[in-house]
Amino acid sequence: MHKYKLVWLLFSFSSLYYCNAQTEWSLKKDKDGIQVFTGKLPDSKFNAIKVNCTIEGTLSSLAAIVLQPELQPEWVLATKTAKLEKQLAPNHLYYYAIASLPWPMTNRDMVIDLIIHQDSLSKKMTIHANTIDKVMPEISSLQRVPFSNATWEIIPMGENKIQIEYILKINPGGGIPPWMVNMFIARAPFETFKNLSRIILDKRFQVQKFDFIRN
Repeated sequence: MHKYKLVWLLFSFSSLYYCNAQTEWSLKKDKDGIQVFTGKLPDSKFNAIKVNCTIEGTLSSLAAIVLQPELQPEWVLATKTAKLEKQLAPNHLYYYAIASLPWPMTNRDMVIDLIIHQDSLSKKMTIHANTIDKVMPEISSLQRVPFSNATWEIIPMGENKIQIEYILKINPGGGIPPWMVNMFIARAPFETFKNLSRIILDKRFQVQKFDFIRN
């Protein structure tokens, strides 16, 4: 369990970086309708992650979850705490999160700029979640993640289902060996999307509506 928690900081907090279309993806896990891929990047020793899945839920219920960062410990693996830092607009915020790693690794923290857009014609919803500097001072007891770019693309499928593609590129910083991260990379995103598929059905999110989203 500790091994895949080490690599979760490749996946936790945020969500994604839309990699070059020529990235060659390798399927690492395919279970319960969740597919996890990894892809080598020319500018990083850390593999990118891609997740494809179709789950029950609506665009609004997913937005309700990601726009409440304090909920992340309920579904994002290894997240110790997360909190809203600044609400810039109903669809745009900054949040701060800490990932708990087993000793002797140092816990990671990061500040994320998260924004949601929807195409008015196709109804495709896109979520960008990227690290941002100079919002909060660094804490000496934590390792600040220097770089994380994440993108979700979500398509409504009808019959209360949504299709998700999630892509992440990250440098966790702090000297974690890339080989260790890459070796155990598949299990952490699988567990998180499995958690997401459960929590999105919670009654808390079924009644959520947003002016900027059409289901």
